[in-house]
Amino acid sequence: MALIAALLFGCVSHDGIYLPECVAYEGSSIKLSDGQFVWERFTDSVVLDDAGNVVNQHPGYPLQGSYRVAGQTLYLETAAGKSLPNMYLQHHNKRHYLLTAEQFAAWEQTGELAACALVLGGN
Repeated sequence: MALIAALLFGCVSHDGIYLPECVAYEGSSIKLSDGQFVWERFTDSVVLDDAGNVVNQHPGYPLQGSYRVAGQTLYLETAAGKSLPNMYLQHHNKRHYLLTAEQFAAWEQTGELAACALVLGGN
């Protein structure tokens, strides 16, 4: 079954903006376009150091670079040449998801998608 899904998914364009399926992580996104990605990360938390200065919660974002797809695996490499953890493309209920390795492993074991997974076009 997973092999059939992987073969069918290979025919689908992966380009677009993947947004969290829930409001809790709104503001985070990964845009895939013509072999390039932009990963925005947002938090409404503000962390202060001992002197009261704002500390950057997610330094280095947005991340930009290139991507390639092999089967269901999405390989990301930053413009600086750093490989990021693999992500996984999954098609379920006519929607296209972008899952972390942990979310993909849970999907394979249970068939259930994680809450707040990234979905093409958002919720």
